Amino acid sequence: MKNTIEKSIEEKMENLITQSLETILQKNIESIFDAKLDSFLGKKLGFSFDKNLEQIFEKKLDETIRQHNELTAKEWLNVQETCDYIGISYKGLRKLIDQGLKFTSIGRSKRFSITEINHFLKNVQA
Repeated sequence: MKNTIEKSIEEKMENLITQSLETILQKNIESIFDAKLDSFLGKKLGFSFDKNLEQIFEKKLDETIRQHNELTAKEWLNVQETCDYIGISYKGLRKLIDQGLKFTSIGRSKRFSITEINHFLKNVQA
């Protein structure tokens, strides 16, 4: 009976060790995979591999959201802000003006209403 108990304890210990090793191995594989994925994404996105790639991405995302919020908080945009808001070049903006996008001139400066831009884009895409 004593042998049976000792054998049972040994088997349980072996099972625990095996499970622990499998868990450790799985975590190592996951971390290796994550590092390879980060490296691959870094190369695809044009970043050099950096352990802080996720932080860089979050910072860029926050910056983009902040810029968008700043633009949408204003009603009137200058030419560059309008191009940034729509996501086009100055040449593309000239084409939209030729198609009927309205603007207001203040001296030699053009100002575009966000309301008008949104209305125009909505009607052009429809």
